[in-house]
Amino acid sequence: MKNVKKNLAFLSSVALMMLLLVQCAKRGSPSGGPIDELPPIIVSVYPENYSTNFEAKEITIRFNEYIKFKDLRKQLVISPPMEYPPIILPQGGVGKEITIRIQDTLLENTTYVINFGQSVVDNNEGNPYPFLKYVFSTGDYVDSLKLKGQIKNVLEFETDEFVNVLLYELDSTYTDSAVFKEQPRYILNTLDSLTTFTMENLKEGTYQMVALKEENSDYRYDPSREKIGFYPEPITLPSDETYVINLYKQNLDAEIENAKHVSEFRIDVGYKGYLDSLKIEPVDKNLLYESRITKLDATDTLQYWLKPIPQVDTLRLNASLGNFQEEFKVTIKDSLKIDTLSINSKANDYQKKFFKNGSIISATTPIESVNENLFEVIDKDSTAVPFTLKIDSLRNFVQIDYKEEESQRYQMKVFPGAITDFYGSTNKDTLSLNQVTKANKEFGNIYIQTTNGEEFPVIVQIVTKDLKVVAQEVISTNKEIAFELMNPNTYYIRWIYDTNKNGRYDPGNILNREQPERIQYLRKEINLKPNWDVNEIISLE
Repeated sequence: MKNVKKNLAFLSSVALMMLLLVQCAKRGSPSGGPIDELPPIIVSVYPENYSTNFEAKEITIRFNEYIKFKDLRKQLVISPPMEYPPIILPQGGVGKEITIRIQDTLLENTTYVINFGQSVVDNNEGNPYPFLKYVFSTGDYVDSLKLKGQIKNVLEFETDEFVNVLLYELDSTYTDSAVFKEQPRYILNTLDSLTTFTMENLKEGTYQMVALKEENSDYRYDPSREKIGFYPEPITLPSDETYVINLYKQNLDAEIENAKHVSEFRIDVGYKGYLDSLKIEPVDKNLLYESRITKLDATDTLQYWLKPIPQVDTLRLNASLGNFQEEFKVTIKDSLKIDTLSINSKANDYQKKFFKNGSIISATTPIESVNENLFEVIDKDSTAVPFTLKIDSLRNFVQIDYKEEESQRYQMKVFPGAITDFYGSTNKDTLSLNQVTKANKEFGNIYIQTTNGEEFPVIVQIVTKDLKVVAQEVISTNKEIAFELMNPNTYYIRWIYDTNKNGRYDPGNILNREQPERIQYLRKEINLKPNWDVNEIISLE
């Protein structure tokens, strides 16, 4: 029995010792103690921060406690950028010091800034060291000029986080294409909480300022993935001004891509940029055929329909729209399927957005004509309802437009032969569809009075929280705008100054030195409820 007690006492002692060892091994605060809310403290820096005539190959920053990196790749900015980035330790671990090993040949008489943002945190609680940066100069002095600015997102309410601000020296070698292929002279990142920024340790000179919401992290602009903005005028330092940059997603340059012969009489033409109204013609003017163009909804693809198909192995085509022109080739295949005409009443996104009343009839082959006598609209009392028909040739649908009354039920019929396609075929079956309208009291109305407008046209839009446009009107003078029978929801009002008068918003283009069209928001939510009228006044100053 005594031996058992001795063994139990021995095991208890071992367990206690192991527990103490584990507690000692932990670098956290003891259980039950106060939570550490203090950031790490720098104990020493070698060479000293803000050193001049810098020649060292290694920098050491020592702290009073164990630290680690959090989101270093996202927050680290070295300005000017180095061709061969330094090695920074600890990598993936913890330590009491940061070691920076310089791999590149440094520029003469240049001030460098290694900015860690808030990526240095203590190992226990993750408290960040506030905006750690190490500054040195390879010359006799550290540059000390500053530049203040603000970034705004043209289309959105909130400004993007982690935007790079780039400065390019305006010397004899600078061109606007530098943002695509060259690294800037100075870089700053706005991190995750700044709506304004201050670039420091700059030298006197004249610069082009660019903002870049990067995806590639290479300080070069990729139009297919990244947002950009630029200040329209050169900036000369020193300066006390605050410079505002409007960030936007640039339209891609027009380009034909991936054109394929996919059915007997149809070629699908993929494209980049805005080419909805493209004109396509054969390069060989001796090829005789008719053609039509339709657009696939929600895709960057045009359907090029031919009658008859040319008897060639390769069809050379020329695409043009305004200043855009491109020649491309399509391999013509044998024994492909033949598209046949069928119709349906499913409205696509474009139709839902811009056609509130009536119904939409879409087709699988190009609609050439309609026979109004073979369409019918009746209400719930079987009374004939007057209607009009309109063909949208590009999007390939027929709009049946009629005045909708509240609390009604409509039946529409499209009888055989009502629609004739480009190839002379007609619909074979009757298409029936029903539509039920709600009582007007289930909807709300938004009335907007515009004032002080001098620059027209203006596109006034109603958008949802996710900035989806649900209604719009283009105005050419100050007026009252009625957006009626709107679904109850939370909306916002915005307006676009349509500078080029094309009826849509256009972003900027850095190569053409074009700023995005100006957009303003009414800075309040419109909480539209059933049977409510909302009246707003917007100043178009």
